[in-house]
Amino acid sequence: MAVDLTSLFIMCILCVFIPYSAMRDNYQKYNMLGQSWRNRNLTTVPVDLDHRLKALDLSINTIEQLNVLNLRALEELDLSYNHLNFIWKEAFKNLFHLRYVNLAKNSLDSNVINNSQAFQHIYGLKCLDISLNNLNDDTVGLYIHNAKALEHLSLSGNSLSRLTPNLFANNKNLVSIDIENNNIFEVDEGTFEPLRKLSILNMARNNLVHICDFWLHQVTFLNLSQNSIEFFFTYQNREIYLLETLDLSYNNLLYFPVVPSRNKLKYLHLQHNKIGVLGLENSILEAKTLYANITLNTEMQNTDYSNGMSLSTLHYIDLSANHFRDFSMTSLSNLSSLKILNLSDNCLQNISCGILEKDSQRGFRDHCMPSLHHISLQNNQIEHLPRIFFDFLPKLETLILSQNYVKLCVETANLIMDNCVSFRGIQNLKHLDLEENGIKYIAPNSFAKTYLESLNLAGNTNLVLSRSSLEGLQDSLESLSIAKSNVSTSQVSLPCMSKLRILNISYNQFEDLPESFSCAPITLLDVHNNNFSSLNFLTNMTELNLIYISNNTYSCCHTGWLTTLNKTRIADMDKTECQHETDDVITFHLLHNHTIECQWEASWTDKHIVKAIILLLIVIVLISAAFVLMKEVCNNGSSIV
Repeated sequence: MAVDLTSLFIMCILCVFIPYSAMRDNYQKYNMLGQSWRNRNLTTVPVDLDHRLKALDLSINTIEQLNVLNLRALEELDLSYNHLNFIWKEAFKNLFHLRYVNLAKNSLDSNVINNSQAFQHIYGLKCLDISLNNLNDDTVGLYIHNAKALEHLSLSGNSLSRLTPNLFANNKNLVSIDIENNNIFEVDEGTFEPLRKLSILNMARNNLVHICDFWLHQVTFLNLSQNSIEFFFTYQNREIYLLETLDLSYNNLLYFPVVPSRNKLKYLHLQHNKIGVLGLENSILEAKTLYANITLNTEMQNTDYSNGMSLSTLHYIDLSANHFRDFSMTSLSNLSSLKILNLSDNCLQNISCGILEKDSQRGFRDHCMPSLHHISLQNNQIEHLPRIFFDFLPKLETLILSQNYVKLCVETANLIMDNCVSFRGIQNLKHLDLEENGIKYIAPNSFAKTYLESLNLAGNTNLVLSRSSLEGLQDSLESLSIAKSNVSTSQVSLPCMSKLRILNISYNQFEDLPESFSCAPITLLDVHNNNFSSLNFLTNMTELNLIYISNNTYSCCHTGWLTTLNKTRIADMDKTECQHETDDVITFHLLHNHTIECQWEASWTDKHIVKAIILLLIVIVLISAAFVLMKEVCNNGSSIV
């Protein structure tokens, strides 16, 4: 591998390096006996340890020195996150079965010569983690020089700057190397090539600028994310490369990477770069020309790279957060195996299908993408998609158009709107996300003959759903969201959704559940942040098993509906409140404690009833007394007369 100012290759298992804890788990299945002294504030290794120990965890302590360990059965040793700076030369001499050592986050940059001599006794060491020890190119070499059986090595978070063939000269059995987060700006040719078993290489977060040639046929996962890479070129030959995952995200790529012509690449991460300024097709052509000029490679000029044949095995490509304004699907038309395409967070205004014409059926079939089933176009500036877009993608199942400016077509006998999107008759489409598009109204039959299973309309403020808005989806729609749309009950009137199982109407103004949903077999319901004072409608939802109900206006003393939820899990019960009003003062209480408040209210009511009765009796007595007095006065008056 010839590298220009910096060139490296790096592992990535879908952009996540296999953690060393996972490696350790593989060893632990063999352990019959282990002991943990983790985070015990130890300053030395405990004495009188059981000689049968196979695993010893001393991590997160303050141990500074490691003396001779007489644990002949020990297979795993974890001393990570200590203050270790001195290891006796014969510390590991008796550990014949030691396979895993974790010394991450210590001070191994001190006493390097002495410490490194201890490793000459660990002949069978398979996994070594010496990350976060401030080690440079030379000191790392001293620690791993005698570890000839080493398979997994972590050097992340150190101070390596340049890699040479001498570094791994004695470690021909390495399968995975993690050199993330160092200061590497250059890799000499021959550093990794001799490592025939190397499969996983992680060199994320370094200072690499150019990858001029990539010769690692054996590597399957390569992570070069978060460097400063401007272009990635691979020497073109007839050898097969095993590379399956390539992560070039968070770099400065202006050109599409030139990958080996014969590869097994499935996952390509190009998010957060500068691709798209030239357009994808021009980016590919410019990369080809630039490579030819740099390498004077005539074979490259004769390679038909621009048609994408060298990416024919690709399943996933992430082009999000680049600089695309326009994108032609035909630029990827030869990616016959592509299943997932992410173009979110660009500046896309126009998605086209190149010069394809529908009446040219043969040419159309030759250019369509038969495997693509998921496209994310989130957070762009798209208003419309041409009808040919859907014909070009016959297997499209998931379309994410959230945070755009999509307008739904209003189709009548005499008028078809321009600059809009029509989903009518897209029979393969199953999942559609139209969140935050400014949609106010969905015209009747907008989804006719479109058998959607999930529809996200959240964040479309003041959305109105008439009875025919979702016509055609009654027997297919299983999930619907109209959350965060400032919608009230009167704005929603839908037909019976006989398959609807998931409904999200949170962050709205609902006071009651629209009658439209009463016949749906809903199992998950989200009604939090609305104006519900009661959830009596839940009585009819016999299939319900999970609900979100917080931030509504429940009355603490009218919660009989809670008894209907005895088999339903209320996910946010611990933060759901009810309100109680006394003397024009409203107080809030946790809903699960509402009975206490209501008992207090009952006693308060009883006192006032007693007072009312007493007052009534007093009034009766006074009236009776007045009546008697008046009678006596009248009798006396009669006598005088």
